[in-house]
Amino acid sequence: MYKFLLVAAVLLPTLVLGQTPTLPCPNGAPLPREVDLNGCTTAPCNIPAGAPIVAHAKGIVSQIATATLTPHISIRLLGLEIPFPIPESLVDACAVGTAPGTCPVSVGQEFDYILDYEGDPVPVSGVTVQIEVGLAADNGEDVTCVAFEVYISN
Repeated sequence: MYKFLLVAAVLLPTLVLGQTPTLPCPNGAPLPREVDLNGCTTAPCNIPAGAPIVAHAKGIVSQIATATLTPHISIRLLGLEIPFPIPESLVDACAVGTAPGTCPVSVGQEFDYILDYEGDPVPVSGVTVQIEVGLAADNGEDVTCVAFEVYISN
């Protein structure tokens, strides 16, 4: 009975709200309140090779003040990190991805962020990887970070 309650407590919020299952990042940065990655509601998320990555994070609460926000993406496969550069057009998250007037960000401020990445495809396919998406402050510290288990299909 307790196992059922535990499973229900873990799965019910995702099923009811249609959120993407997320994992905390290894650095312990705060998670957004709600996340949608390409409409995925079960882990691992299935993303076709070469498809755009669209991540919408709602309810990010900054624990630090910052004048800028810079996104970063990391891909991990079997413990190895695969480089994944952010295109120049997306480097300034204050200009692209957050609502106008979000920056500068103050402590305790809540905001949303949309990463609409249509750049180079993930350089692997037919495997499950962990994709980590975060926003860094001007001092390099993460304001938020979230990880996803993703199956990159052929």
